[in-house]
Amino acid sequence: MKATSTPESSGRENRRAFLRKAATLAAAVSTPAFLKTPVYGQNQAPSANVLGANNRIAVGYIGTGKQGMNHIRTQKGMVAEANIVQAAVCDLYDKHLQAAKGFLGLKDSDAFRDHRRLLERKDIDAVIISTVDNWHAQCSIDALEAGKHVYCEKPMTRYLGEAWEVYDTVKKTGKVYVIGSQGCMDSKWHKAAEWVRAGKIGHLVWGQGSYCRKFNPKGEWRFPVDPDANERNLDWYRWLGRVPKIPFNPEHYFSWHLYYAYNSGIIGNLLPHRFHPMMLATGNPEFPRRVAATGTRKVQTDRDITDTTHLLAEFPSGLTLLVVGSTVNEQGLPDILRGHKATLYFSSSQNRVELKPEAGFTDELDAEEFNDPAPVERIASLAKNFFDCIRSGKTPVANVELAIRAQTVLCLAEMSERMGLTLFFDEKTRAIKTADGKVIPPISYDTVIPPPPV
Repeated sequence: MKATSTPESSGRENRRAFLRKAATLAAAVSTPAFLKTPVYGQNQAPSANVLGANNRIAVGYIGTGKQGMNHIRTQKGMVAEANIVQAAVCDLYDKHLQAAKGFLGLKDSDAFRDHRRLLERKDIDAVIISTVDNWHAQCSIDALEAGKHVYCEKPMTRYLGEAWEVYDTVKKTGKVYVIGSQGCMDSKWHKAAEWVRAGKIGHLVWGQGSYCRKFNPKGEWRFPVDPDANERNLDWYRWLGRVPKIPFNPEHYFSWHLYYAYNSGIIGNLLPHRFHPMMLATGNPEFPRRVAATGTRKVQTDRDITDTTHLLAEFPSGLTLLVVGSTVNEQGLPDILRGHKATLYFSSSQNRVELKPEAGFTDELDAEEFNDPAPVERIASLAKNFFDCIRSGKTPVANVELAIRAQTVLCLAEMSERMGLTLFFDEKTRAIKTADGKVIPPISYDTVIPPPPV
């Protein structure tokens, strides 16, 4: 039967149409111009040495351990599609270096122990950095200054001071920089950002997310020691870099995730998977205003790092993000972003996001759902975006502006968790302060903080 219109239903539809139009006009008036165009992925002028559209990109790999080989294997399968050549490899451990060289069929002259020798190669256009975290900054800076484009695994750097050095070097050199957080390629986060920028969910209020893993009785991030490793075939003191020197310790080399000397634990290794995409979804990633974090180490006590972490970040716009992580229980928080008019609900395993109006706004807004059949967390897609942007001059999705904002939050969270402080950040001066205005220097390789009590 065909539906008939009544005066009451016609009036309701007219009212909904009027409210939608009013909301659209209000958003157009109140939204700054720079927010009306997507901040990430937009066109920009190519850097001075951008390759021609048909040119092949020569790639070097710095760090060929587990994650480095993951990149090498993935990109070997996309050589033709991405129009790249895997030209050189570098690692401090001969066994890893020879395995990568053999897998790619490279010559001895294409394999290096020292990343600086690889960067001297004039034919290398770009590098993939998959080292221990305390080498992310130096390798990135050296590569940028050598005229190479950089894809660096997350976290951006070990400490905040280094992150700003990388950021400033990217700006100075004009090279393409990508932070290796592949969830940023998932279309659900970009659809959410589109809805937010259009004013569909109103003013952002708060969001939540998590990255949690089930309890591993052998210990999360504890890996067996390779009996072949020794001081003759592994350049131990170079691997330490700026970390205070200790005698050769293969347990530290193979299970470095357990120690604050080399990484920040959950904050640097798990939370970026959620934090970078969540910041993208806000439509206008900001530097934090205030950050507080807590962490406990009560289950897996054979390490420096905590096994459960809660991070709370407040931004100048009034948005607050709550992101949690655990390595001893996999039941996390659903990913949700709340506005005062509507709420966004993200699927954890699919490229799907739902927009549901809040009570009081159902006359103005319709519920919406976005579905993309593409799989989530595609590391190959992020690499392809990196290579495409080298050629086109476009800004990559997971670019340095997103990286520095997320890294500021994460580094302040580590300081808060380990020092027991709530910290405020001034993006104009890059200063970190307590609530009473006391300036707190960012922690670095020389900072000594006792591990949390058991």
